[in-house]
Parts: sequence; C-alpha cells; structure tokens
Amino acid sequence: MEENKTPINSFMSPEIKDISAALSAFQGSLVQPKLEKEVKVRTKTGGEYKFKYADLSACVKSAAPALKEQGLSVSQIINDGKLITLLSHTSGQWFKSELLLPAQSAEYQAFGSAITYLKRYSYCAILGIVADTDDDANIACGNEATIKDRSIKTTGQVAFTGAQLQQAISEMNAVTDEPGFFKVWNKWSHECTAICNNGTEFYKVAVSKRQSLSQPAAK
Repeated sequence: MEENKTPINSFMSPEIKDISAALSAFQGSLVQPKLEKEVKVRTKTGGEYKFKYADLSACVKSAAPALKEQGLSVSQIINDGKLITLLSHTSGQWFKSELLLPAQSAEYQAFGSAITYLKRYSYCAILGIVADTDDDANIACGNEATIKDRSIKTTGQVAFTGAQLQQAISEMNAVTDEPGFFKVWNKWSHECTAICNNGTEFYKVAVSKRQSLSQPAAK
C-alpha cells in the first residue's frame, strides 16, 4: 500500500526536487543587488555610524529576471500576526517561511519600518540573496537614520555568500546518519551563524534531512 504523502514540515511541499533544482539554477545566475544606499545612524545612546546596503526594492529588481527564467515567484502576506513568505515553482512545489511581527505601537513609522525590514530579510533569506542590513533594522530598534542614495563599489558586510550557502547545502545533502548531521550543523552554526537561521535555504534542507533520518527505515 502506498503511504500517504504529507509534508515533511509546514515549510515545504511534499516534493521539492523541481523547486530545489530551479532555486539552485536561480542562485547560479543571480546578479546580486548593488549596495547603493548609505545610512548614517544615530543610536539611542547618542553615538553615530554609517553603513551601506541594498533596500527591498533593489533586491526584488535584482532577482526578478532570474526568478522568471527559472519559473519561480515570491509572494508575501501578513496573516495572524505573521509575515509569510512563499517561494513557488511552476511545478506546484514550494518553500515557505514565517516570521512573527512585532507588537504594533503608536509609532507607525517604526512599526512600518520593522515590517519592511522583515519583508526584506525574509525575501533575501528564502532566495539566498546577499545584501547588507538596511536602515529599517535601526529605525525598528529606536535609532534615527538618515538615508542617502549612492552609486558605489563596495562588498559591504554580508551575512553569508552564495558560495557558502551552496557548500553548506551540499554537505548537508551528503549526510547519511545523525552523527554526520550534527557534525555539519555544528560546523556551520559556528562558522556562519546566519546561514542556520530559520527561513534560509540551508535551514530548510537541514530540517528535511533531520526528518528523513528520524523516520524508521522501510521494511
């Protein structure tokens, strides 16, 4: 008797072969967004610092051609206090991430900035886009930020690179037992903490691998 196919977890479709291949091809052809904005941040303690980043619109514009080419699309909705980001493929397969929204306050600009930051974070995480932290993270924390548009050449400070993401996924896919799983997971959580965050492609692969290792072997 054929077993019922149920999702390994609530963050991916029962089958992910086609979407994984499409995502890999997307990441191989993606032109990373340029860091064309500069932010001067005044912290709550009175200090100041500057950094550069690519905002949400730049990330979306950069990803659009490669997404279309691979039959992928990203949608984001707010439901029940959560930001839901859905990566869909023409095959019907999908990946999903969820982030809890902060409690709404009377400071609507700060609340709106927090949502924008989370949308940008989730969008980049589910696609493996490398972009620096933008001003919304600072405004959401109560800091004041002054934004300037610029055309610059910079590498910026990145959470992880596309090459690191692909290497981590390759190592996790090669795992055949639980000791091997924890070896790979601990390696990347130590070397590159951000790559293990909930919502990244590596996190999804790790969840799938962990679930498959926990299932009893078929008789």
